[in-house]
Amino acid sequence: MKKVIWLTLVAWVATVTAEFNDLENFIRVAGTLDNTSTIGYINGSVFARQPGVGLKKLFNFEGYNIGRKVKQSDGSFLSLSREFCVYRNPITSQIEQVWPNIWTNKPNEVFYVANDPVNGIIGNAPSWQTAPHSRPLYQVYNADYILEYPNPLAPSSYANYSAGSNYDAVELFGYLANYTQLSMTESPSVEYIGTWVRRSQYLPWMEMSTKPGELYFASFYWKCTNGLSCVADDIMKIINEDYSKFKKAPSTFEKPNETSWTVFKKVIDQRRQAGLPDIIIPQVNTSTNVTVMDTSLDARVEKFLDVWPLSFSANGSAWSEIPEKQSIRLFDIRGFFQLDFERIPLDGGYRVQLDGNMQYIDTKTGHQIYRNYTNPITGQTVPAPKPELGVDYVFSKDSFYTIDIPDTESIGLLGAQSLDGDQSNGDAWSVNFLELAFPYSSLSGASPTGAHCAGTFATFSSWPTWMNMTDVPGNIVMKITMSK
Repeated sequence: MKKVIWLTLVAWVATVTAEFNDLENFIRVAGTLDNTSTIGYINGSVFARQPGVGLKKLFNFEGYNIGRKVKQSDGSFLSLSREFCVYRNPITSQIEQVWPNIWTNKPNEVFYVANDPVNGIIGNAPSWQTAPHSRPLYQVYNADYILEYPNPLAPSSYANYSAGSNYDAVELFGYLANYTQLSMTESPSVEYIGTWVRRSQYLPWMEMSTKPGELYFASFYWKCTNGLSCVADDIMKIINEDYSKFKKAPSTFEKPNETSWTVFKKVIDQRRQAGLPDIIIPQVNTSTNVTVMDTSLDARVEKFLDVWPLSFSANGSAWSEIPEKQSIRLFDIRGFFQLDFERIPLDGGYRVQLDGNMQYIDTKTGHQIYRNYTNPITGQTVPAPKPELGVDYVFSKDSFYTIDIPDTESIGLLGAQSLDGDQSNGDAWSVNFLELAFPYSSLSGASPTGAHCAGTFATFSSWPTWMNMTDVPGNIVMKITMSK
């Protein structure tokens, strides 16, 4: 049985255009109300983590979703889409067709993300808040999921490609919608910048079987203003030659949805039926069009980060993730912190320090600060941690960079790093993601102190010590909407 858990964040109230209800406003953001198709572009990175080993960047990740939203008689919307993405070499940015597996030392046939359909029914808008709260630039929708359901690749038949009998993953989406467009216009479609963090098992084509570890995707996504013209030329060449149906959004609702796992299974099953080997390594020329991938920081963003102190407000939630158990929203988080940015001269990386005050809030009341916390998993009551925040993160150069997003006249800053305890031995560990959006207009001022930004900070980690859960399998997931 499929298990999909919606995760909700604390929402603040703001004023929006009266002509649209909450769901219609969200559809204006995620798509459009006029039944035409829209392109959601995706650009980010894929990382891997194994127990006791630091986060390692494997690929750049790029592609798009093409879809339409269709209103139904009951007020809900059909979401009809298909999506296509590629994995790029993190140094040359070439599209990978064969990947030299860094763990098995064997070549892997790379399968593109070519999921069709990706459909659903949207009956309610996700929770939302304005950011920054004092001077809104964005209305932020958070749509987050924990997924657990039977693995399409049963270990008995697909042992090399299956991590186990269940597929499990976490998907954390944030839509930063243009507040002025959303609240002051009647346009059927509104600009947004999205933040996306995903944890999953190894991709089946990596042939990692049940080896310990997981993948993390961290990307920005946004609505293209001129259709498919925003798609990279080399991706569009693949679409024109082999995937032409991905030029148009679906017009009818079909089931079931496709995933990288089900698409892979279909190909393997077809090859077995034809008497072919499961994996067919293509012959490729890897010496053409080799360029060095730029992972630098935009000078305007770097100037902004050099200001101290940078004060951010923060608002979010934490959930449990325990194998074969329903996720529980453990507590909400609210507070503020100051961000201190520093370059590391020897290896070209960066250090980010966060100091501040973060309160743990009762999820039922939405405002009561915990003094003593009764753990819904263990039943124990323990003192809530002190509100003081003081953490230090080090980012490698290839995992802390900016992306220019001209469709929304913004710069996106993406950072990923880990603290590297061995979770199989019960050591403390965490994987952390920072995604911030900076409007051009906010960065163009004479002084960076007046600039504004907003985005997401997400953490996957071992249970905090104060929760007394060392004997409980699983981990905690936290997501915070932060803004300046």
